Amino acid sequence: MLYPKIEECVEKIGCKYTLTIVAAKRAKDLATKSPVNFQNSRTKEISFALREIAEGKVTVARVGTPVNA
Repeated sequence: MLYPKIEECVEKIGCKYTLTIVAAKRAKDLATKSPVNFQNSRTKEISFALREIAEGKVTVARVGTPVNA
């Protein structure tokens, strides 16, 4: 079983397609800019990104929508 569950992440983001883009971009950021070395880790960048999304550490600001709405 995967943790976090994809359903939890979709609830946080609102759309499974947006979740895909956000998770991929965050994983790419982690791979290039993170001081954590994922090469020797059992946790991969995409798993770490999904965990951050599920915890609410990564959010999406929609274009044309006020941030505090």
